[in-house]
Amino acid sequence: MTTTTTTTPKRYELGARNASGRYPVTVDGRPAGDIHRFHGEWYARPHGHAEESRHDDKDTAASHLVDLVDSGATDPAAAPAKAPAAAAQGIVPWLSPRLKPTRRNILSAGIALARVTELAWLPQDEDGNATGYPGSDNPWELTCRLDGKVVVRWWSHLRGRNGDNTPRPVYRHEGCIDFEDQAGKVAALVGEPPTSCPCREITHPTTAEDVEKLLERAERARKADDVETLRPLLTQLLGPCPASSARAESMKTFLPKPKN
Repeated sequence: MTTTTTTTPKRYELGARNASGRYPVTVDGRPAGDIHRFHGEWYARPHGHAEESRHDDKDTAASHLVDLVDSGATDPAAAPAKAPAAAAQGIVPWLSPRLKPTRRNILSAGIALARVTELAWLPQDEDGNATGYPGSDNPWELTCRLDGKVVVRWWSHLRGRNGDNTPRPVYRHEGCIDFEDQAGKVAALVGEPPTSCPCREITHPTTAEDVEKLLERAERARKADDVETLRPLLTQLLGPCPASSARAESMKTFLPKPKN
């Protein structure tokens, strides 16, 4: 006897990923919400709502939106909800509000922010709002200083691999200026960064000793849930500074040593 296996067709369809890293989802041809990946997990946001739910994989997240449509919990005719700007949600705008201001996250953010500056990218969206460091494998909206276009990049790609800090891919984005002209324009825009902080209102650390002192104070403030004390410390450690490259080099001394 032959057994026939039938497969239930998926009722949802995923659209192209947008600039914020989200995939719009339609159920039976009607808007149902969107899904996105963050730190290895998937999140579903129903159409017309700002709340998100966490799921193990892409299919589970999209299927959850199907369930919500069937239960009447989401209205396909409602206007899509716009998530609050990251800068308004976090303690400071240079660290994603979804990342806790732990010692390791602060170090990773400081190093990443310095490197994107060296590569002539601005961590900001189309509205000019700062886009905080989101983690190495999460989409990051960056503005290309060569032509002003906002694109999505991943820090794990920009930092290079296996000791080679050449960004992957080496080209910047579709429609950018000619590849042969990019290196020269980046060098002209970035210049030679200073080795000490020239800022007047805020002193940003550039030595390992000063970085360590601020990291220790920030960790105490975080554990005490003292946001008012933590905010200016994070501003010193992560805020824009012409000497961000020197600050990042000092921060690298506190990262775990690679195993042989």
